[in-house]
Amino acid sequence: MLRLVMGLIMALTLAAGAAAKPLVVILADRGGTVASDLLAPYAILAESGAVDVRVVSATAGPIRLTPGVAWAAPQMTLAQLAQERPNGPDVVIVPALSVENDPARSAWLQAQARHGARIMSICNGAKVLAAAGLLDGRQATIHWYSRGKVARRYLKTAWRSDARWITDGPITTTAGISAGEPASLDLLRELAGEEVMRETARRLGQPLPDQAHEGRDYRLTLRGMILVLANRLAFWRHEEVAVPLSPGFDEIAFGTALDGWSRTYRSTAWAQGAPSVTSRRGLRIYRAQALPERFDRTAMLQEPDVMEGTFDQIRAAYGEATARFVALQFEHPYGAVSAW
Repeated sequence: MLRLVMGLIMALTLAAGAAAKPLVVILADRGGTVASDLLAPYAILAESGAVDVRVVSATAGPIRLTPGVAWAAPQMTLAQLAQERPNGPDVVIVPALSVENDPARSAWLQAQARHGARIMSICNGAKVLAAAGLLDGRQATIHWYSRGKVARRYLKTAWRSDARWITDGPITTTAGISAGEPASLDLLRELAGEEVMRETARRLGQPLPDQAHEGRDYRLTLRGMILVLANRLAFWRHEEVAVPLSPGFDEIAFGTALDGWSRTYRSTAWAQGAPSVTSRRGLRIYRAQALPERFDRTAMLQEPDVMEGTFDQIRAAYGEATARFVALQFEHPYGAVSAW
C-alpha cells in the first residue's frame, strides 16, 4: 500500500513538473513602449501555447503604445510578479522604452539576471540593458540608427551589425524592429523545442528564423533626409489614419500598422473602435478617449505577410520612397539602402 501511495505521489509530481511552463514577462513602460516591439513577441510566444507570457509594468495604469496612439493594459505589475514568483520569471523581454535609463528598473533587471533569468531586448530595448550594465563585456546589437551613439557611450560592449540578433550567454539583443519576430521564434525554439517553434511559425505565416543580416546596408542617406524634410514640411497633407480594433484582432498586424503608418512623416495612426478591445491572445488594447473628428484613411490589418502588406498599403498611399523609408526604420530588407 505504501509503495502504491509513493508511486502516486511521484506520478503527480512528475505530471505537475511536465505541466509547468516557462514564464516569460515582457517589460513595458507606462510612458511609452514601441508597439511592434511589445506585440510581436507577445503574439508569437502566446500562440505557441508552450510558455506563459505576461506583459508587466511598474504600475497598473495603461501602457502608451508608440509611435501611434493606443494603449495596452498590463497583465501584471512588478509587485504582483514578485508575490507570484519570488525568484523571478524565466525570461525577461525588454522592448524599446521611452525612458531608457531608470535606476529602479535597472536594479530590477540586475536582480533578475542574478536570479538566472534569460534576458532579451528588442531593437532599442538594448539601451535599457546597456544602462543597467547588463551588456558590459558582451557582444550585442541594436537598431541601426542607434548603433553609433551607443558605441560611443557604452564602450565596454562590442556592438555588432552582422546579425539580426546576438546571443551572448544568457542575454540576447536584436537589431531593428523586424528582427523581433525571428528572434522571438528562436527564443521559442530554445524554450520549447524545434517542433513547437516550427508549428507556431507555420500557424502565424512566419518564415523560419534566419540570423543573417547586413547591418551596413541600413543607414540614413541624403535621399532619406530629404524625404523626411519634405513629408514633414507638407503639413497640409498630414493624415489621420484609423487602425481598426475588433474583438480577437491579431496583435502583430495591429502593432505593425500602428507603428508603420506613424513612421511615414505623413500620418499618425490611431486605434479606432470600441473604447477597449481584447486581442486574439488575451491582451486588452484601448483607443484614445477623444479621436480625430475624421480619419483620412483606414489601414487594413494584414495577415499573413504583415510587414510586406503594410508597406504595400503605404506605397499605394504615399509612394514608394516613403514606403521604403518606413521599412528602413523597421530594418526590413525592403528598406535596405541598396534596394532603393
